[in-house]
Amino acid sequence: MMLVTRERRPLRRSGLMSEFERLHNLVDELMNEVFGSWITPSLTTTTSPTQTSTWLPYVNMWQSGNELIVEFFLPGVPKDSIELNVTEDTLTLSGKCPTPWGNENPTIYKYEFPYGEFYRQMTLPFSVNPEKVSAKYENGVLRVTLTPMSSTSKSHKVQIS
Repeated sequence: MMLVTRERRPLRRSGLMSEFERLHNLVDELMNEVFGSWITPSLTTTTSPTQTSTWLPYVNMWQSGNELIVEFFLPGVPKDSIELNVTEDTLTLSGKCPTPWGNENPTIYKYEFPYGEFYRQMTLPFSVNPEKVSAKYENGVLRVTLTPMSSTSKSHKVQIS
């Protein structure tokens, strides 16, 4: 019997992240094959290219000084199809991303981009003033800046610039 050894090289951060991504995609595909998409819906894909399903945009949230910053990753989503609502403790994002093939019914061999309606609602880590919210959409990223609550306010629909 011959023992084969393999050289071990440390993975760089980018290499490690791509390996985690690859593993995540493999597990996602396996779970969908075994149980169907109804039991383990992917956070970033619709159920099929011809069906519309709700998907969750990726999000980053952090506090910088006295502001809460929330970023949503929405590549390919037209700005006018995004709706953002804020109450003092909740942020709600919804909208729709069109498919690149429109109303056609093409033969699709692979697709991984999210299409269709999206919806994400999250409880904020502290109360914010819904009237002091700014939102900017640039290069497929929606950045929302919120300020802490100073007095009682109601829900407010936010204009995106």
